[in-house]
Amino acid sequence: MAKRKHMPNNKHKGLFIYCHVCKKHFSWTRKTTLRNSKTVKEEPTCGETGKNYSICKNFEKHRYKSRLHVPGSDGRKASRTHDATNYADAVIQAIDFEKEFKSELQGLGQPIEIRNRHYLFDVQLRYIDFLDNIDVPEHQKNTLSDGRKNEIVNCLKIFNEALAKHNINKKLFIVNRINDMHVGLFHDYLLVDKNYKGNTYNGKMSALKAFLSWAIDRFNIDMKNPFEKVRMIPVIVKRDTITKEEFKNLLKIIKPENGIEIQGKYKRNRYKLYLKDALELGLHTGGRREEVVGLKWNMIREKDGEPVYIEVPNLKVKRKKGERFNTDVPPKIIPVTKSLKNILYRLRYDINKGKDRYILNPDKRTDSSIKSMNDALSLGFSHFYKQLSTGRELQFKCLRKTYLTYLSSTLKGDAKRLSSHATDTVLKKHYIDERIVDKAIKELDIFED
Repeated sequence: MAKRKHMPNNKHKGLFIYCHVCKKHFSWTRKTTLRNSKTVKEEPTCGETGKNYSICKNFEKHRYKSRLHVPGSDGRKASRTHDATNYADAVIQAIDFEKEFKSELQGLGQPIEIRNRHYLFDVQLRYIDFLDNIDVPEHQKNTLSDGRKNEIVNCLKIFNEALAKHNINKKLFIVNRINDMHVGLFHDYLLVDKNYKGNTYNGKMSALKAFLSWAIDRFNIDMKNPFEKVRMIPVIVKRDTITKEEFKNLLKIIKPENGIEIQGKYKRNRYKLYLKDALELGLHTGGRREEVVGLKWNMIREKDGEPVYIEVPNLKVKRKKGERFNTDVPPKIIPVTKSLKNILYRLRYDINKGKDRYILNPDKRTDSSIKSMNDALSLGFSHFYKQLSTGRELQFKCLRKTYLTYLSSTLKGDAKRLSSHATDTVLKKHYIDERIVDKAIKELDIFED
């Protein structure tokens, strides 16, 4: 957890605390002065709210930063943002930066355009702030999930590891020096050192390509993106589905005593009270983890007093379009088949229908609990499925593949109009094609008894 940063009065020369929200440099954080014969404690104030530094709510966006004067220039500064979390470490990093800065000036000759020199690590930190929507105009803000942002940050770290292996310092390396050779180093590091397969390799390369494209545009860097030349590795898409027998056996072994998993010195229990219900809903709705976790009773639409279909927000498409630009994204339509209806009634649909209440684990939902539920579905499925010893390695997403396989077989060309891969407009002025829904309800039967 991030802690508030502090700066002594006799600070190291050129070292500051910089706030990425109010854009203010703090050269001190607390001092005692003599005023009218009285000792008074003072603090600097936030550049945005005018309140004291010690109560600033944006302290997680504070960074230690060095600023050095470029000799012979008209007030120009060379700067570096440090990743230190305390003053002592920041001083060490500041001294290292000063040595590197002086060495580079001596080695490359002076008059060098320092103001246009964008160091890799500094730019990466700015990119992470961009992903967190810090200092981003409203129309450019993204809606990336925390999981996706963490994946991107991890890709940047792995790129830095690849460079470090060849003695390239991320804090001294300038972005516009990235070329095909460095992409090649990253390529080898992913395939040889990390032993990543096609999907993972492609994802890491795509993340670096996006990062560098952003940097070139953001800082107006005169260079071509060498990641544009990377060829993606062909990937064979696995269409593993779960069988009726496997699914029935899976539900049978989901018990507290079978949930224990040992990870080194830690012991986890993958059993959750809602896990069986979640897996059944996953199979019979074809929903992704977050869609299953987010199901509410008031999403269910009725006809003649009986549940007919569920309107589920198409989160994937809405995120891609971005906030305020996704109001026209139609929801996914999930037909309430005979088997799904039985599950809903077993979960007390008759009592809960129409309520703005989650179907699974409805009480005390928070952002962290929703994330933990998403993780519990995938980790729980994998843990219990391994105990079946089928010789296959299935994941939670196989339930969605199984559902879409049955849906496609039943509805033929109309299947895409109910799946999240729809290119047709499912809703036209709030009109549902009831013929398709009705056909799915009557004919779609997963694991018919």
